Order: sequence, then structure tokens, then C-alpha cells
Amino acid sequence: MRKVLGIIIIIMMLPIAQSEIDEYTSHPGNIPNFHNFETPQLEPGKNGEFSLEIQNRYITNITNVIIDAEIYHRADIEESQALDEINSAKRPTITQNCWNYIGEEESCLDSSSPSIASFNIESILVNQTIQLKFNINTEESTEEGTYFIRFSMNYELNETKRILQSRGFWNMDQWTNATTNLTENYPGNINLDSLNVDGIIPDSSFGVKKPIPKWPLYVLITLTIVFAGLSVIFYLEEEETYPELNKWLQKIRGKFNQFWLSFKYR
Repeated sequence: MRKVLGIIIIIMMLPIAQSEIDEYTSHPGNIPNFHNFETPQLEPGKNGEFSLEIQNRYITNITNVIIDAEIYHRADIEESQALDEINSAKRPTITQNCWNYIGEEESCLDSSSPSIASFNIESILVNQTIQLKFNINTEESTEEGTYFIRFSMNYELNETKRILQSRGFWNMDQWTNATTNLTENYPGNINLDSLNVDGIIPDSSFGVKKPIPKWPLYVLITLTIVFAGLSVIFYLEEEETYPELNKWLQKIRGKFNQFWLSFKYR
């Protein structure tokens, strides 16, 4: 009887234990922390570097880590479009991927895909941070706008495979369904089961845009200085505290009137 009672108790405890493990694994405060993003703002034809850091916040190591960063969308004031809707000659491309444990030497590879930076990392220890970098290249013909990057992270935690993805992997209907009408206390108030992931990580972006011409600004500053100087001079003239200044202004007015009359009646 005692053996039967013990088996029943163990069976009853199993779902609870699994639920606690899943809640811990997927909690927004426990999943790997994507932070310290450095996102380039590029002129068409220029190149730049995108970087970020990822910290393991679990109380155990994670292994067989695969992280993908993918350019997937472009938007500006007038339109929004998926990357595959843009002519391939007008897309930004990813060329080289580098990663390192903070404080250690980098490991770099040429990108196997023009739109995806992929990183294979053996393990990330407890509280350890890695840095990811990849080069983004543009051409003169590259479409201007904001380009969005989505991330996915596959790894093993306690010999169980886990997957994290960012917002860019789901359309609006899927995201709305996962974030509304929740009947349970899901981690982060998101129904991860409907999205088929173990956690949500952030999207990011970078910009491609021609710089605004600076000469109008320089002209405006020059005119402001000129008119400010004239205002001071005319104010001092009206106050009549500087007789020499008044004589000089009268002389300048005389020359200007002489020039104007000669120009008018030439």
C-alpha cells in the first residue's frame, strides 16, 4: 500500500516539476540577455559593423549554441516591404561574422548567406557574455530606409533543446493571438506554446540613408551672425554713444547711395 501511495505521489508531482522548469527556462529575466546593441547608420555605398552582446543568465551552462541574425524587412515613410521583394542588387549584404567571449580573441568567418549572419558556439558558461559582430555592406544602388534584423537562438539546457526567436518571425495575426485573451499566466504574458518557442528575444535594425546637405545650415548660421551684427550696429547708432561709429556708417551709406544711383542711371 505504501509503495502504491508513493508511486501516485511521484506521478502527481511530475507535471508540477515540469511546469516549474519550463517557467524558469522561459522567464524573461532568465533567458539569455541580448544587449549593448551597436547599430550602424550607413550612406549608400558605405560599409559598417553591427554588434551586440549576449549573456547567459541561467544557473547552468548552455551548450551547442546556434545564433542567427537575419535581415528580413525594410521600411521608410512611404512603404514597407520584405527583403525578398527588393531587387537583389539593391539589398544590403552581410559579409563577415565574428564572435568572441568577452576579453578573448575573436573568431571570424565569411558569411555563407548575404542576408544571414550565423554563429556556432560550443557553450556559454553561467553568467558568461559573448560578443557578436557582422559587417554590413551597401552599394550606391542600395535602397534607403530602415532595415530590420530578427534573431533566433538554439541551444541545449540540461540536455533539453530550446529555441528563442524575435518578433520578426511572426505576422501580426500570430503575434496578436499570442499576446491577447490569455487564460494562463504565461512568462512575459505571451503564449509561447502558440508561437512554438521557449522565449522571446529582441529585434533590432540599422539605417541606410543619404546625409542631409549641410550647406543650407551653414548659410543660415552665416545670415544669423550677419543680421545679429547689423542689429547691434544700428542699436549703437541710435544711442549715439559712439560718434566715430556714426561717421563710419554715414560714410558707408554715402558710398552705397552713390553706387545705387550709378547703377540705376547707367
